[in-house]
Amino acid sequence: MRWGIMGLGHIAREFAEALASKQGIYAVASRDLAKSCAFKDEYGAVKAYGSYEEMLRDHSVEAVYVATVNSRHFADVRACLEHGKHVLCEKAIWGDYDELLELQDLARKGGLVLAEAMTIFHMPLFKKIANMIENDNLGTIKMVKADLGSLKEDDPANRFFSRELGGGAMLDIGTYALSFLRYFLRGSFDEIRCVTQAYQTGVDEMWAISLHTSEDMIGCANLAFRAKLPKRAIVAGDKAYVTVDNYVRAEEATLVYPDGTSSYIACGKTSDALAYEIEDFERAVSGDLAATCFDMSLDVVKTMDGLLRKRGYKS
Repeated sequence: MRWGIMGLGHIAREFAEALASKQGIYAVASRDLAKSCAFKDEYGAVKAYGSYEEMLRDHSVEAVYVATVNSRHFADVRACLEHGKHVLCEKAIWGDYDELLELQDLARKGGLVLAEAMTIFHMPLFKKIANMIENDNLGTIKMVKADLGSLKEDDPANRFFSRELGGGAMLDIGTYALSFLRYFLRGSFDEIRCVTQAYQTGVDEMWAISLHTSEDMIGCANLAFRAKLPKRAIVAGDKAYVTVDNYVRAEEATLVYPDGTSSYIACGKTSDALAYEIEDFERAVSGDLAATCFDMSLDVVKTMDGLLRKRGYKS
């Protein structure tokens, strides 16, 4: 598949490394041609463009990885789809549920694949744990918990705290925690409660979220932008529970039984996280649409959108 990369920041570099080692990069684009050319030379891409529109007019580009800032995702993804490109968009794919449904409809009408680059949905470890749940190794799942706190520098000018650039804890790190909950909880989220605190710029800084599902499971997530929390997640059943440290790109976990005994679980490699996203995306383009887990992305965006509106962070 001939890939183009839109937006050439830090995460785009990680993606480029994964793609270059797998099959190569066809095109890269930013609003600075010199930057695009340097990126092209560094990662061995075929073409470099000084505008996103120019790359999208290249009929040889089949799929685009969108790595622009959060606030641009809707417009950039829509432009890609309107030009007939499959799209893998960096998390959080978008913060407005109704507008994401518009993008999904546009993709369907064009026979295109739209997916979110969310590591949670593609790590082999989580697929293995899901299989263990199906085989009743954990019993009936009762509760899923995921925490994430990143101690960002106290700088109101930083994009993480910018309303205009789509900043805030929910869209940056909350999407990981809620994606973990969505991946392992069954049923719809039928009751959601939260407490939250805002940063001085008006974006969301901290959250404590609890939810109940239609299949009587409970999910909990704690998020913080100005306090360090362990990246730890738990999937708890009535026979055993699994703990996962550094769950965003985890390759190992621990299965713990009620008597205190435990066993080690390992699958996949943290360093290959983005390669797994690429593999599942290309499976979807080949016909296995379930590989994108896009319905889960929709549920997560619906939850984030609802919480942000409920607490006054957006209208």
